[in-house]
Amino acid sequence: MTPMKITLSGTPGTGKTQTSKTLVKKLNYRLININKYAKDKNLITGKDIYRKTQIIDEKKLKKESKNIQDNTIIEGHLAHYCKSDITIILRTNPDTLRVRLKKRHWPKKKIEENIDSEALDIILQEAVADNKNVFEIDTTKSTPQQTATTIINITKNRESKKQHIPGKINWEKYIIPKKTPTQSI
Repeated sequence: MTPMKITLSGTPGTGKTQTSKTLVKKLNYRLININKYAKDKNLITGKDIYRKTQIIDEKKLKKESKNIQDNTIIEGHLAHYCKSDITIILRTNPDTLRVRLKKRHWPKKKIEENIDSEALDIILQEAVADNKNVFEIDTTKSTPQQTATTIINITKNRESKKQHIPGKINWEKYIIPKKTPTQSI
C-alpha cells in the first residue's frame, strides 16, 4: 500500500476507535486520537459545559494537521478537519447508534443530539465540503475487523471506492420534526 494519511471520522458510537485500532495493526501505521492531539498541540479553546466536551479550534486543527506524516490513521469525530489523503466517515443506523450510546450512559439529550447529527449526515456534509477523497461506510452490522478490511479495500480498489461514495447511506426516515408551540392570534 502506498504511504498515506487516513482520517477516520463519524458520529460518536459509529466504531471509530475500535476500527482504527484494528486498522493500525493491519497496516502497521501510527494512530493519532484527535482529542489527545488537540490537547497536546494546545488547540483547545474552551469547554462546552452543556455537552461536557472540550472545544477544539477547527481552523488551527486543520493547519496543524498538515505536519502529520504519512502512514498515520487520524481518528475522532473531528478528524475530517485534518489534512489527509483519504477520509472515511463511519455511519450507523440511528436505532443501533442509540443503543450503543445508551450503553455509555450518556444523558438522553446528548444521545438525541448525536442521533439527529447522524440522521442529518452532519459529519459527512462537513467532510465533503472540505475534502475530495471522502468515502462512507455503514458500520451498523460490521465488526471493527470487517470495517478495517473495507477501508483497506477502498485505499486499493477503484470498485470498492465506487461502492462507498458519499450519499449512498440515507437515514432520512429518522429525522423527526421537533414540535413547535402553536401560536394564537
